[in-house]
Amino acid sequence: MTSSMPSVPLEPPTEPFIDGDASAHLEELINGALPSVDTIPELGTGVDVELVGPHLRLSGTIGLGRYRRLSDLVNHHDGLIGLRNATILRRNGTATRVTAPTIWVSPAEVTLIGELSGGPPVEAPPEFRIRKEPLDLVFVTPGHTLTGQVHIVAGGQFAVFIESNDPQFIALSEARTRSLADRRIIARYSFALLNRRHIVATTVLAPEMARGRSVL
Repeated sequence: MTSSMPSVPLEPPTEPFIDGDASAHLEELINGALPSVDTIPELGTGVDVELVGPHLRLSGTIGLGRYRRLSDLVNHHDGLIGLRNATILRRNGTATRVTAPTIWVSPAEVTLIGELSGGPPVEAPPEFRIRKEPLDLVFVTPGHTLTGQVHIVAGGQFAVFIESNDPQFIALSEARTRSLADRRIIARYSFALLNRRHIVATTVLAPEMARGRSVL
């Protein structure tokens, strides 16, 4: 569940600037790798991710530290999150020349965190497992439409789940996104975290809708 299919590649933009895409501005301002800064060595597993916001997309590695799962870290972390070996990406997912040993990012401004690391999913110990039921949803955010599958507690009400403020990031499996600025840009992640505060609208997919295709 933690592996991801790569984003659908497109040719780099021919215009020097694209409205709403910070990568072109950063690439003009910063030519090459940024200098290294002193950081505290991180313990624990590193997870390769893509961070996608309304105007910025980047890739890198997040250290989990004492946490077992990325969702645990993101939903219990205060302040900015360090992204190691970071690369600024264009809106279509291609890499720019802008790289940095570490970039700190505000999770509040990130719409989606997609896992790129391979390997089996990290399961909770048996004593902490709660029976859940899958539900296919479609979302609209300031920069994307998305489909994905959430898991709610068996017998629970969807309205209660979606109206809650906690946790801030919702776990999605089989997530598929399409850019509102350029509908040709599609990305797929086997597992991703969606920022609740960026959800403009959401609803349950009708049974006849093909998840991830017909609505995007």
